Order: sequence, then C-alpha cells, then structure tokens
Amino acid sequence: MKLVALALAIPLAGCSLVTDSFVTNDFSGDPFPIQADVASGAVVLGVRQEGVHDRAAVLDLLSPVTLTDPGTDVAPSVSSLDLVVLGADGPGGPIDLPRAKLLGKQVIALHPCVGDPCLVGTEALPRPYEAIIGADALAGDAVRLRLGEDQVFVLPDIGGDEVHRTRFCDGVFPSPYRGGGTLVIAGTELPFGGRRIALQACLGANPEPTLPQSARGADALLVVSTAIGITILGESAYLRYRESRPTAPALDTLPIENVYLPSGRLEGRRGTLEALALVASSSSTPRAPCRQVYGSHLMVQRNCQVTDDCPCEDRSSFCGVPAIVELTPPTALDVLVIPDSDPTLQALRTELRPDQAEVDGILGTNALRTAEIDVDYPHNRLLARCTAGGCSTRPALTEESDRGQIQGCIGPNPVGPLF
Repeated sequence: MKLVALALAIPLAGCSLVTDSFVTNDFSGDPFPIQADVASGAVVLGVRQEGVHDRAAVLDLLSPVTLTDPGTDVAPSVSSLDLVVLGADGPGGPIDLPRAKLLGKQVIALHPCVGDPCLVGTEALPRPYEAIIGADALAGDAVRLRLGEDQVFVLPDIGGDEVHRTRFCDGVFPSPYRGGGTLVIAGTELPFGGRRIALQACLGANPEPTLPQSARGADALLVVSTAIGITILGESAYLRYRESRPTAPALDTLPIENVYLPSGRLEGRRGTLEALALVASSSSTPRAPCRQVYGSHLMVQRNCQVTDDCPCEDRSSFCGVPAIVELTPPTALDVLVIPDSDPTLQALRTELRPDQAEVDGILGTNALRTAEIDVDYPHNRLLARCTAGGCSTRPALTEESDRGQIQGCIGPNPVGPLF
C-alpha cells in the first residue's frame, strides 16, 4: 500500500466498501433526478445530519472520502453517520429537498482547505461548501451525471452486460477505477480503495487518414472530478498537444487564471483544446489513445487496404477497437495548464503508479455537459452516451459482423439498437 499525501479532495476512507472495492450496500437513492447547482462548475448538493444545520456539499467522485467541515479550530475525527443528500426543488431553487439516504457512512470531520470558508469554482464565481460527498459513500450505487440539465441520479446499478449496452449505443469503459493507498489522519493510518476514474484521452483528436500519426492528437491520461468545471492539464501534456496542433498558442502567451479545487486555490494558464476524445482502455488492443481513435474511424467503415496506415497488428486487415467518446463542441474546450510539479498532480501520479501511465490532468464537468455518464460502481464500469451536438459516441467494435450496428450508433441521429 502506498502512503499518499493529502491532496485535492482528501483521499481516505476505512470501511469495507472502500477496502473491498466493489462490495454493494443498500440502495441509497431513487429513480428520479436530483437537481444540483453546477453554476460554479462543481456539482453542489446538500447534506443533512441529525442535530446539525444543513450543509452545502460538493459531490466529488475523485474523492474516495466523505467529509464534513467542523471548522478550522476543531481536531480531525472519524465517525459513522447517517446523511441525507439534498437537492433543489427545480432549477435555481434552494437545496433543501431530501433525495437520497447514506446510512452508516464513514465521515471524516476535517477542514479540507487553507483559509475559511472553503471554496470551489472560479474567482469570478466562487461557491462556498461545508462537506464533500465522496465515492466511498456511493460505493454500492451507480451515479448518473446528466450535467447538461444540472442533474445527477443515484441508482441501484445499470442493467445490461457489456454486449447489450454496446447494442444500445453506449460507450462502455470497463474497469476504469484505479488508485488506492493509505492516508494518515490524526495519527491514524486509514486505507482507501481504488476509485479514481482514470480515462485514456486523445487531446485534439483528428483521425484524418492523410495525416501522420503524430498530427492526430496527443495521448494523455485524465482522472475525472465532479468538483471542478474547467479541465486541468499539466504543462507537458499541453506541450504535446501543441506539437500535434502547431497553431495552438504558446504556453507563455496564455493568460494566468485561478480556480478553486476543494483543497484550495490553483493557479495556471488558461488555454483551449479544439477537440478531446475519451478512449476506453483495452487489454486486447493496447494501442495508444490517439491511435485507437484513428483505428475506430477506419475499422467502423471498412477493413484495411494495402495503401492504408493500418492500425492492426500482425498484418491483419481487421482488428477490434474500444469505445470512444469524441467531444468537438462549437467552441473550444477550456483548460487550465499547471506545472507538472504541482502537488495535486504529483499525488495522483504517485497513487496510480505503476498500474497506470503518468496522470496528465483532471477532466472537469464542463467537458461532459454534452454527454450522459453512468458511473456504475457495482459493475466496475463507466457508460457514456451523447445528449447534444458536439459529442459523438463510438461504441466498441469487436467483430466485423457488428459493423452495421455500430455505424447506426454514430452521427447526429443514431438509430439505436439493432438486434
């Protein structure tokens, strides 16, 4: 077990649902949406605890801990509590409507940031918060993110195996949860399980067949957070992106900007990406993410020909490709470029080594507003489908005979499942 420093959203926990990664618990929610406040970029709900005033709570699926802020002058403590998750009664309303019950959850009483109050969001639109709902509290549930409508769902799970979800045109990302380690709180070592959502990505994805592979985008590894809007990139990742897109602005010309993570203020340079593709990992086809994007565009249309830059190994003319979600909005995707030495990136990299490549950044909620994401903890997978323009879901293609069905899923008007 690694010993991991306190970073981003205080990664710790010590109950069986955390140490036993995919044990299920009693269902926490219901089938109806929970209206959230996402104006700051963070998904803000509320929590109610007996004998305590209602608190504004950040839902952060990057954090494997649930905590409440007792103030700056109270010693940290760990207890088992019942919490009620609160949502708004309609867009813009007060967050006071009970929507889900989290029974007997391990809750850390800890002031999570430097200063008071703790904030998320931007300097122009900061949002105070007093609690964090982490992945450990929802370990036996599925969390649906419908961020384009400012909604989240807490569901028992998502039905259908990988084959059926693919036939329903979902992008299936198997086994995306990574990390885990040990954290020291108040002199006590507490283990936490691997629940970071780690996704391969292609920055500036461009599958044009006439381009060399080096111009089809930059490979990256991102972890997902629902506590920040803008996507964060390390400087080296942005420089790789610029090598594939030479017209992108130089790093030192980008304006300086500050944002608030749950752990405090973060300074970087604000830039943009013209496109971003999220790529499901595949042990059977371990190509780099941008190579997978190119391979998907070719294989979904036809087999390789002699003149193609064929992505298939062993001189095969057909090979399987994993699920991909392509994000190409009308306006570019905003990113905050930070030094690679930043403690948040370093802590995440330390935690995920050597299982994963170096973490290049944090995928924020703004990039996901044109998609619906199911974080399906019980089935150890993530499901994605597009809900608006500027987004295209390309389900996994494993057999040549599935090509027609996959073609029907792609484009602005997918036809849906073909059986």
